[in-house]
Amino acid sequence: MSLMRYLGLTKLSTAELAEIYTNDNSRFFHYRGDNIHYRVEGSQDENAPVLIMLHGIMASLQTWDGWVEHLKGKYRIVRLDVPGFGLSGAISDGDTSIEGIVDRINALLEHLKLEKAVLVGNSLGGYISWSFAAEHPEKVQALVLLDAAGYPMQLPLIMKLFTTPYLRHLVRVATPQFVVRYILGEVYGDKRRIAEEKIPCYQDMMLHKGNPLSLLKIFEELDNMTPERVSDVTAPTLIQWGEKDIWITPKNAPLFHRDIKGSELITYPGVGHVPMEEIPEQSVKDAEEFLSRVL
Repeated sequence: MSLMRYLGLTKLSTAELAEIYTNDNSRFFHYRGDNIHYRVEGSQDENAPVLIMLHGIMASLQTWDGWVEHLKGKYRIVRLDVPGFGLSGAISDGDTSIEGIVDRINALLEHLKLEKAVLVGNSLGGYISWSFAAEHPEKVQALVLLDAAGYPMQLPLIMKLFTTPYLRHLVRVATPQFVVRYILGEVYGDKRRIAEEKIPCYQDMMLHKGNPLSLLKIFEELDNMTPERVSDVTAPTLIQWGEKDIWITPKNAPLFHRDIKGSELITYPGVGHVPMEEIPEQSVKDAEEFLSRVL
């Protein structure tokens, strides 16, 4: 790796990233000026339940690799790079609101002719998932929320730093690999579980042209969250949470459990903000057991 790449002083085009991070299952959906990258994987049975998987801040669809490997025999899986992240890149019209992203997810479902699906979301992806379920209850069979955003919270220190006047500019210029390593160390409860190969992937997605600016705008959205529609969710819901999450406090887990009627809650000792990455086997086993009962 070159020094420029290590220091994150270069920017990568969609074409450059696509050479590394697309495969035969990859597609791009054109909507509102965006090119949303997604993959359709798993069961070819047209009656198989459909899972829509949405990742969190600074992540990409690769965060679900462990879950997809386990679930692909039984479910049809659509996972995507949330607009503003991954290969989907910058949000073209500047509408980084949750409502705007929900509209894009809905358009993708319509494009794929999916009348109903299970939404699975982590962090920002959890915020999008329950917001979608509140807006389109007829389309959501069930929800799985992992360390979901939604209730007012203190932004993690790294996000606060990124939104300060000077560092706000710097994050658009450079994303060094040591910063990416630091961020992963924060979102994992046990740093020893971080797979070394994940670090270049996370950095590359941050080096995609336009992603840093979209990221900064979405930070502003998270700073003004409102949970007022959480109680509108009617779909069967599983809430999964790492007890060592320092990005979104575990104190928010019982708030979701309280406000989503009939929801179920599982917490994981020693685990941080991304249970599907840190403990994929256990977290997906719990999700599958839940889905086998409610679908």
